[in-house]
Amino acid sequence: MPDPRRLRIDVGPFQLDPDAEAPTWTATGSRAAGGTVTGGWSDWVAFAQRVLQADALWREREARGDAWDQGHAASGAPDAVNPYR
Repeated sequence: MPDPRRLRIDVGPFQLDPDAEAPTWTATGSRAAGGTVTGGWSDWVAFAQRVLQADALWREREARGDAWDQGHAASGAPDAVNPYR
C-alpha cells in the first residue's frame, strides 16, 4: 500500500504534488497562471491556517455589514453609508 503522505492532493483550482527526492511539495494551478511554488509540509500547513484566518475575517465583516444594513433599514435614514461595504 502506498504511503498516503506521498499522494497528490487536489484542492479546487490547484494541487499539491510531493517531490520524489525531497521532503517538499509543489503547488501547481489548474489554470496556466505561470509558475509553481515549492515548500515543505509545515509551509503548506501555515498557508492553510492563514487562509482560514482570512476567511474568518471576511465572514465577520460580512456579518457586521449585514447587521448594519438591517439597522439602517429600521432607522429609515436615506443618506447613511454602510462602513462595512
